[in-house]
Amino acid sequence: MVKKSLDLELRFWKDYPIIAGVDEAGRGALAGPIIVAAVVLPTGFQNPLIQDSKILNPSQRKRAYRLVKKEALEYNIIAKSAREVETKNPLAATKEAMAETLANLKNKPDLCLVDGQEKVVMEGFKIVSVVGGDRRSINIAAASIVAKVTRDTIMQKLHKKYPLYDWFGNKGYPNNAHLAAIFQHGICDLHRQTYEPIKSLLKPDCDKKKLAEKYKIA
Repeated sequence: MVKKSLDLELRFWKDYPIIAGVDEAGRGALAGPIIVAAVVLPTGFQNPLIQDSKILNPSQRKRAYRLVKKEALEYNIIAKSAREVETKNPLAATKEAMAETLANLKNKPDLCLVDGQEKVVMEGFKIVSVVGGDRRSINIAAASIVAKVTRDTIMQKLHKKYPLYDWFGNKGYPNNAHLAAIFQHGICDLHRQTYEPIKSLLKPDCDKKKLAEKYKIA
């Protein structure tokens, strides 16, 4: 399991001993920020707990988060608010945050591995986009853990201010309970108005009943 997660580092560490992994959390959510993290683990670092954050349960993620913070040579976290996401569009906001996390590292990495297929370009940085990177690179997996735990913590705190939407449970993602609350109570200032079904719901001529049926909202 460790070897599979390390396959990119095993290829690159000899020529690029300082590798940064970059990943995001929250791009698909209906509310709250996008969080991007960059993590630089020591050359040769291995630990079976560091895996794609999506396959870890909450307890494992917290343990992995503490481990990354303890063992990483350095890490950096950037947040983009819901308004920034809408002003710049989700992809542009994410790429901007990725560039900022790398630029804010104290020591310039020899190589930057970024999760996803979109290209991130920065003058003077060698950056490689990796589809499924959080399953192939331990540095990207570590970044995915830091980004997700950071964002989950933010959303759980925001739940206290906006309890109607159960962000403690859904973290701002569009599950049935979150959508039902939006249809019943409307949105708040942290919702992304360019995301569906919110975008359609806010239209003056919206057929709310038909839209609710489309999204299977009781």
